[in-house]
Amino acid sequence: MSITKPVRTLAFAAGTAGALAGALLAPATAAASAQAAAAPQTKTVRYGPFTIPAATSTEHGELPNQVRLNVEKPCTNCYITGFAPNLVYADGTRANINTGPMLHHVVFFNSAQRDVVCGGPRRIMSSGNERVKSAFPAGYGLKVGSGDRWTMLYDLMNHGHEEKTVYIEYTFTYERASLLSRTRPVTPIWMDAGGCADSSWDTPEGQPSERSRTWTSTISGNLVHMRAHLHHGGIDVRTANTTTGQELCRSAAVEGVDPEFIDHHGNTEVSDMPPCTGSPSLGRINRGDTLQITARYKATDHAHHGVMGIMTGYVHES
Repeated sequence: MSITKPVRTLAFAAGTAGALAGALLAPATAAASAQAAAAPQTKTVRYGPFTIPAATSTEHGELPNQVRLNVEKPCTNCYITGFAPNLVYADGTRANINTGPMLHHVVFFNSAQRDVVCGGPRRIMSSGNERVKSAFPAGYGLKVGSGDRWTMLYDLMNHGHEEKTVYIEYTFTYERASLLSRTRPVTPIWMDAGGCADSSWDTPEGQPSERSRTWTSTISGNLVHMRAHLHHGGIDVRTANTTTGQELCRSAAVEGVDPEFIDHHGNTEVSDMPPCTGSPSLGRINRGDTLQITARYKATDHAHHGVMGIMTGYVHES
């Protein structure tokens, strides 16, 4: 018995010390887990291949408004914090109008959620041939759940006189979601000067063109990021909160600055449409506010058919 008591005492002391050490280490472990969950990761997803017919003497080659269901997502139970669209050849080099191909547009839908503005599957991101990168402000992300199903709508064109095989490519940055994650989710809003039924319209020959559309907001929150899309001949597109009188974002089109945005006939396409990013917010939107999008096109010596004016905003609901 004289031996047993010290052993039990030492065992109790060791157990107490272990429990105390565990208690002291728990916050550090939790902090490390939170830091690991918030660590940014990058993934490039390639969709395709797509073979675009050759152009004729009068028409571009085209794969018009094709649909692919249940396409790959970069991650699940995560927050997308940025994305960079592209169109590439099999070897990874950029495919653009200087060699023929053009990313007329690509739109991703989440069929598991309803679109805030127009109903139907939620439009979550898109791009035209300008291929502008987006990065949300620190602490915000587009949530991707395990039950989300993505659909891709794409329209590809070819300025060249030989068929071209290409891939749509997106490089995503994202963070893993966890109970300890502090990333705040954003809700996409699709502002379309063409309206919900048809995004496109025609501009007249020799006259400037301006088209506007309004939407009464059904959500409240802070707008943190907005990106834009116009076609050749576009001047700018802007979204304003007419209830408060605040312009939320204006993006002016840049054409043909980079040689790859000039085709073999010398025709240019939009090469940049700078996005707007809040620091921390572009403006407050309240339920019932009226938002107006306005797209402008310049006068040219020929009409433009099927032009667009679109802005996709990302709102942290609160």
